[in-house]
Amino acid sequence: MATKTPVNQKTIYHSFADLYEKLMNNEITVEKAEIAGGLLAGMNRTYALEIKRAEVENMLSHGSVRTELRIIETKNFDQIPLDEDSKD
Repeated sequence: MATKTPVNQKTIYHSFADLYEKLMNNEITVEKAEIAGGLLAGMNRTYALEIKRAEVENMLSHGSVRTELRIIETKNFDQIPLDEDSKD
């Protein structure tokens, strides 16, 4: 059975911290840490692009329409499976 955890800016930050701790304690390889870090950075870029989208939308409407910053973490993909059987 897979465990699921919510993914938002706070958990992404904590995931980076956990990854750093595992790397410093030699619990995972540098290669695996680099791959995981790249994936977490991709999630962070997605959030940054959502902020940019809202800024552009606001600029194009000249501030006449209230621009919503969508909460992308709640769009039916706000949980990722974690493999409990993984050794690393």
